[in-house]
Amino acid sequence: SYLQLYSEKSYGNALSNYITKLDQITILVSIGQQSVYFAIAIVSCAWINRVCKNAWLLDAPHMKITPVWSVVHYFIPVLNLWKPYMAMKDIRRTSYGNDHSLGKTLPLWWTMWLLFNIITLVVVWSTNNADSRENYVMANKLKLIKLPVEVALSIFFSTIVMNVTRTQKMRILQWC
Repeated sequence: SYLQLYSEKSYGNALSNYITKLDQITILVSIGQQSVYFAIAIVSCAWINRVCKNAWLLDAPHMKITPVWSVVHYFIPVLNLWKPYMAMKDIRRTSYGNDHSLGKTLPLWWTMWLLFNIITLVVVWSTNNADSRENYVMANKLKLIKLPVEVALSIFFSTIVMNVTRTQKMRILQWC
C-alpha cells in the first residue's frame, strides 16, 4: 500500500511497524464493518421478499415483479440500476392503494442508493490505486463524502421499511 511504501522511503523501520499495526487495526475494523453490512443485506433481502409477497396478496393484478425477482435484481449488473426501484415502487403502490405516502421518500432513497454505490466504487478504486500521498489523501476524503450519503440512505430505507410494514399490517388486519 501507499503507507508502507511511504514509510519505508521516508522514516525506515520504526514507522513501518506502526503502519503495519495501523493496517491490522484497519483490517479488523473493515472485517467487522463488512460483517454488519452482510447481515443487514440478508435481513433487507428477506424483508423485500416478504413485503413483495404481501403486496401480491393485497393487489396481485397491479404487481409486475415477483418476490424472488424483487431481490435478485439488486445483484444483476445494469438491471440493478432501475429494477429494484421499480419493484419497491410496485410494493409501495399496492401496499398504500390510492394513498401517495412515501411519494418523495422513495426517489430520495433510490438516489442515495445509486450515489452510495458510485462513491463506493470510486473509493475502492482510488484506495487500491493510491500510488502517491496526494492520491491516498484524496481516497480518504472520498470516504468522508461517502459517510453522509450512507447515513441518508439508511434513514430513507428505515423510513420505507417502517411505513410499508405498518401499512401492510393494517391492510391485512382489515381483511381479518
